[in-house]
Amino acid sequence: MEDIFKSLNQILKNFELTNSEIRIYSLLLKESLTPRQISKKLGLSERIVREKLRHLLELGLVERELINRGWIGYLYKARPSREALNTLIKKMEELLENFEKEVEKVL
Repeated sequence: MEDIFKSLNQILKNFELTNSEIRIYSLLLKESLTPRQISKKLGLSERIVREKLRHLLELGLVERELINRGWIGYLYKARPSREALNTLIKKMEELLENFEKEVEKVL
């Protein structure tokens, strides 16, 4: 039973947002930016910004667009709040359904 609770805890941790991720998402609601621009505006290292953007992408909270302005990179923008929340809820429901099925196998 302990393993089941550990698994559930791990699933839920995937949905946790850090303060930095919340700040990045909030900034991207206002304008589309590159990781470097986000880094400068928020006073975070570019490495941390890229790491946080990767998590926000996995959760479906932000989107990116490949740009070529003499250099190739990505421009990030936040998905609208309602759309982003619906995506999160749907992902959570799917994961919990799968988790339920696994629990039923064990019990």
